Amino acid sequence: MRLLPLALVLLPVLVCQQASAGQKSVTLFLDGARVELELSATGGYLELPLPESFAPGSLRVKAPGGTVQRVELVPAEQDRHRAGEIARLRERRGELQDRMDALNRREEIFSAAAKSQSGKAPRRTKANPDPVVTLQQGTEFALNQMESVYRSKRKCRLALDAVERELAAAAKGVASARIWVTGSKAQVSFLVGNERWTPTYDLRFSGEGGELLLHAKLPQREKGVQYQVVRGTAAKPGAVEAVRGDFPVLARYPLTVTGAAGADPPERFVFAPVEAGLPPGEAALYWKGEYIGSAPFSGGGSTAFSLGR
Repeated sequence: MRLLPLALVLLPVLVCQQASAGQKSVTLFLDGARVELELSATGGYLELPLPESFAPGSLRVKAPGGTVQRVELVPAEQDRHRAGEIARLRERRGELQDRMDALNRREEIFSAAAKSQSGKAPRRTKANPDPVVTLQQGTEFALNQMESVYRSKRKCRLALDAVERELAAAAKGVASARIWVTGSKAQVSFLVGNERWTPTYDLRFSGEGGELLLHAKLPQREKGVQYQVVRGTAAKPGAVEAVRGDFPVLARYPLTVTGAAGADPPERFVFAPVEAGLPPGEAALYWKGEYIGSAPFSGGGSTAFSLGR
């Protein structure tokens, strides 16, 4: 009787291993990235989990040596992997909402108690020889309890907001793709919006001359994945450049300095216009090999750079 549940547990694992096998490359644009995968399709079928940042409409599938028979996109709420996470988050949201309801009730109780204590007329009795002090103590106790309730409500509200954000992200979009092909392989590509390369510059001056270096600052690299950079957007790409490391140099340009201002080292340089088309980014200033500081750089056509201090 236990063989069937065990098989059901192992199936997603086998599918995920199947879908993750093969080569992977990532092409980084200024506004996103294209992921390309070569996958094994045992029995002509595979199921590919898609990231939350998957761009709708960007999925492309080929079958080398065969044909693509069918592709089915699975919404997040219907995906068996994502459904479990959605159910967990909904249960957590219900617990937090119950907690908030209980705190609201406690706030009403202690608020009423504080008003009751402050509205009482002091009456001296044998059991209560100092009624003013007793009323003050009762009022302070109720107010302290209300402060505790306010703190608890604030923490509960922050936790509830976080769960709502997680739930909205988990239930959004497409969770996976089911692919049927003739043959044993599939080539899949799609766009994501949470990865990109960031233009970063070095401005290196040694006196009359200078040099501008364009770096590509890459996101955290995945082992065994080939990375490429395109100096353009996903909609308007340019030439593809293979890169190594997480801070490769894409290009070098000479700078003809026409003026410098500030003490030694200078903080502002004027130079002949740099090559058009360079994207804006952060730039680091180096003077005779020494790092001086960083500031925004406007990119193509720029004629000056200043640290702004």
